[in-house]
Amino acid sequence: MASIATGPDLRIVVIGKTGVGKSAVGNTILGQKCFMSRPSSESVTQSCEIHETEHDSRKISVVDTPGFLDTEKSPEFIKTEIVRCVELSRPGPHVFLLVLQIGRFRKEEKNAVEVLQELFGPRANQYMIVLFTRGGDLGDMTVKEYVGEGKVDSVIESCGGRFHVFENTRDDRNQVEELIRKIDDMVAANGGTHYTDAVYEEVQSVVATRGSKQVCMQYSSNSSTIVTSSSVSTYKMARATSAHLAMCKNF
Repeated sequence: MASIATGPDLRIVVIGKTGVGKSAVGNTILGQKCFMSRPSSESVTQSCEIHETEHDSRKISVVDTPGFLDTEKSPEFIKTEIVRCVELSRPGPHVFLLVLQIGRFRKEEKNAVEVLQELFGPRANQYMIVLFTRGGDLGDMTVKEYVGEGKVDSVIESCGGRFHVFENTRDDRNQVEELIRKIDDMVAANGGTHYTDAVYEEVQSVVATRGSKQVCMQYSSNSSTIVTSSSVSTYKMARATSAHLAMCKNF
């Protein structure tokens, strides 16, 4: 990672549907296999997980998430994992990487940004970059030409016109260095700020006064429970339920 520009620490949250390569994206960014990743029609990542790397005293944190956009996920599951995501990425991520797969773009992908805004709040797209995986499937076409075909125009536009492409099977650090530059440019355009909303701020307050165990506690490898203030829990359930209804309606 010798060519990654120096700068402040970065907190990256990887989001998207099951099977698009979110965990592999995290591993590519980190330069090593930290997240479990394998081809599967079911979610390999069962709970939000964080790993970090460091370059010249610049810490880069990556939070991998389960398939928030999967219609079979319950509002309770979504609430639990969103709060866990908040806890792992607090005081807030600098970027949400919305992962889409080249050639796999259906109605549910088109509605992804709208649903994710239900989960993370309307300001999330200001901190969002679309990241395409399976870049090798482009063949001789560039990612700009692929985007120019118009199939993903609305999603790209919702994310401020920001996009990038990875080929996770290729040992190519240039694709990572270019992504970090795009993230740095976006952070600069956002005034050097990270994403936050009422939920992040409230969880921060709970952590500061009661400790992180009061926010989210994973008690086994297969299940987790929320132990948090009722206001955070209620707000997250309302947002998760709203997102779940949107998914069922649009997908």
